[in-house]
Amino acid sequence: MTKNDEFIEALVSDLTPVRHHALRVRLALTIIVGVIGAAIALLISLSFRPHLHHVTVAAFWVKFLYTAVLMSATIVALERVARPEGSIGSMVRVPVVAFSIVALLAIAQLGLSPASSYPGLIIGYSASFCPFLIVAFGIPAFCANMWFLRRAAPTRPALAGFVAGACAGGVGGWVYSWACVENGIPFIAIWYTLGILLSGLVGSLVGKFSLRW
Repeated sequence: MTKNDEFIEALVSDLTPVRHHALRVRLALTIIVGVIGAAIALLISLSFRPHLHHVTVAAFWVKFLYTAVLMSATIVALERVARPEGSIGSMVRVPVVAFSIVALLAIAQLGLSPASSYPGLIIGYSASFCPFLIVAFGIPAFCANMWFLRRAAPTRPALAGFVAGACAGGVGGWVYSWACVENGIPFIAIWYTLGILLSGLVGSLVGKFSLRW
């Protein structure tokens, strides 16, 4: 037996078997923690944001489903980038298709509405803070996602960090949609998407340094 063989044998001598689906079980726990954290943040924020506007049922479901799809896609992507050389190539199509559908709905809503209503449909009353609330609500999920990745084996730190951040943004956006009072689908297409992308960019910067081996 060579010295290399002895060295490898010494490295693996303390390893213990890992349960089947252990990574997915840990990911499920991570997402539960993130959603609960975002819900608590939402409840706290409601005391500072009185509901002065009416929300339509259609607008609620567009927000709810759009963010749910983005959140689900990034959860799957998070599980993939947690593995060595994990790729998210096929998962990119899901957010692109979801955004395209919402963008088409936004164009249709603008086409069917008078021009005087455009500011309300596009800017609403919360465009200045909506993306930042989504990022803020996603902070517990982001911390949980990074905990998950640091106990896995990602080999692309910046990509893994971006997915962790985008997933946190998806969780934050989905929870925020429960109480958001905006009725404009253009508003959802622009400001919700921006909040999730912003969370992903922050995650990419953090992951670049904190997920290195």
